Amino acid sequence: MKIKVVIDKKSGVCGGVKRAIKMIEKEIERNVEKEIFVNGELLHNRLEMERLIDCGLKVEEKVQRIKDNILFIRTHGVGKKVIELAVKNNNLIVDATCPKVSNSQRIIEDYYSRGYQIIIVGKQNHPEVQGLLGFCDDKGICVSDENDISKINMKLKSLLIAQTTVSTEKFKKMVDLLKNKIKDMKITNTICPFVEKREKELIEFAQDHNVIIFIGGKNSSNTKVMFDKFSRFNKRSYLIENKSEIDFSWFRENDLIGVSGSASTPIWQIEEVKRVIEDRLGNKKSWRSKK
Repeated sequence: MKIKVVIDKKSGVCGGVKRAIKMIEKEIERNVEKEIFVNGELLHNRLEMERLIDCGLKVEEKVQRIKDNILFIRTHGVGKKVIELAVKNNNLIVDATCPKVSNSQRIIEDYYSRGYQIIIVGKQNHPEVQGLLGFCDDKGICVSDENDISKINMKLKSLLIAQTTVSTEKFKKMVDLLKNKIKDMKITNTICPFVEKREKELIEFAQDHNVIIFIGGKNSSNTKVMFDKFSRFNKRSYLIENKSEIDFSWFRENDLIGVSGSASTPIWQIEEVKRVIEDRLGNKKSWRSKK
């Protein structure tokens, strides 16, 4: 079959994830005395987590079980009480929280200390949101859609802030719903600019190709946000976690196939998927996008 495979040259992990991976790799390389733990997934990418675990990283959801070792704070961040407990248990803390998330934590802590009601636009059970709530004594309110606004006290001065990977449409919708209901509301758009920029780039990439193979964790918010956004512009868009999920019936003669990934998908996974497609379809030549 004659096809052309193009890797999105703007794909690869975001700065926060890249920073966290480098920190983990460096700590594993230099530390032989203590075990290195992370409180849950460092990032929402199963294959990359498996690679890091093979290198020596250990995963433990319950921080109280980690004692006298090294605790890496994952990119999504954690609440203050988690840090306090880890320190109490004589752990060395290495903070790999994404700088964008750390900024949101500081903003929430500041406004909460001044008596503001904290409203977070995002997913209640997402680890980033759980961590953010830990900076307002777990008294903040998470809203995902208009059905959640009944939880808000419209009479209180409020801070409206975003989970960093929430869609711009969702945040704007919540702003529109609340701006005339709450008299004193501070609005802080903390959506990661990388995510916003990638959404636009992926729409363009999707429109330029016949088929899009998008690689990302099924439990990743940024994967879902990005895929939902650009797939509207290309109905032949497919979301996979790894190469084993490729269905070769997706491809047709003379297809221009675009391969990309979410903010938590390393370039090695994208290149691996490209190689599998080429090997199966008998086309050894590939391209990177020029945009």
